[in-house]
Amino acid sequence: MMKRSMNLDRIPGAVRPPGRPGIALVATMFGLLWLLAACTNKQEEVRQEGPRSVQIAQVQVWEDSAVREFFGRVEQSGISPLAFEVSGRVVEIAVRDGAAVKKGDLIARLDPEPYELQARRAEIHHRQLAADLVRKRKLRDERILAQGAFEQLEAAVAMAKVQLDFARRDLRNTRLVAPFDGRITMRNAELQQTVQVGAPAFRLENLKRLDVSVDLPQSLAQNLNLNSSLHALAWLPERTDLQFPLVYREHATQSGPASGVYRLTFSGERPQGVSVLPGMAVRVRVAPPQEQAATAASFAVPAASLSVRDDGRHQVWLQAADGKVRSVPITVQELRREQAKVQGELQVGDRVVAAGSKALVEGQQVTGMGER
Repeated sequence: MMKRSMNLDRIPGAVRPPGRPGIALVATMFGLLWLLAACTNKQEEVRQEGPRSVQIAQVQVWEDSAVREFFGRVEQSGISPLAFEVSGRVVEIAVRDGAAVKKGDLIARLDPEPYELQARRAEIHHRQLAADLVRKRKLRDERILAQGAFEQLEAAVAMAKVQLDFARRDLRNTRLVAPFDGRITMRNAELQQTVQVGAPAFRLENLKRLDVSVDLPQSLAQNLNLNSSLHALAWLPERTDLQFPLVYREHATQSGPASGVYRLTFSGERPQGVSVLPGMAVRVRVAPPQEQAATAASFAVPAASLSVRDDGRHQVWLQAADGKVRSVPITVQELRREQAKVQGELQVGDRVVAAGSKALVEGQQVTGMGER
């Protein structure tokens, strides 16, 4: 079947279609209209959706004086390895494992005979040189002995005295005594055993000092002043009536490999009337000092109100009086449970979007479902 071409010139009122330049112009105009529609697409969607329902919360002042409670653990405090400063054979052990000792109490003793003999020999040598020095002094006074020879004899006497002091010190060091009040936690020496110089023979735990460690999350570790001004109270979970004060001792500068927390250690005197042993669980209440107030105003907002801007900074959505929201950049200082400590251009009583802030845009109208 043959197709008949339509001759527009023969049809009354018919308009001849434009050539290729006219088609390009129409396509360009269509593209511009499409770009314009795309630029306003988001605003049109907002208008079509209408006000978004969100949960509203009021900005509050941050209470820096609030205490923080942690689970802590009693550490082995002041563990000192005790070793003899001379070698020898153990002839006496005066304490048992777990025994409490006072400063100066005898812990163990080596065979003193070899050192008694050394001290006696050093004493005899010193006495002989000292007597010779007395005789040579008369010869020097009579100008029979030269001054140089006399001075050499004086030096020999002084050296003999030093050797005598060393021998007497070694004799004293055959006795191992407690350097402070404590408890024997481990014994590595036995009777008739020969021990070497510096080899740990006992371990002594300080009974007066108590060390307690807690794990700090990063949000607290970077905001607390970790120094001697930091104080805490601790108690056993079953003895809430018996609290003992603690002060800052040290802290770790690296977090745990998997936990992401930092170890903080407090110290204090051991409480009386209760046995607190290493490894026991305690409750620790940390109160920041008053002088740790922030230099700028800090506010409390719900942690759920925080979101991240395109530039990586945190923000909250602030609702104005007309119901529209605007982004307010803030600095997050601390996270505590469901609240965040922030700084920024906020005021106490401002209304922020606490829930439902996803996909909000600048200037969008919102309605509050309830206030927190």
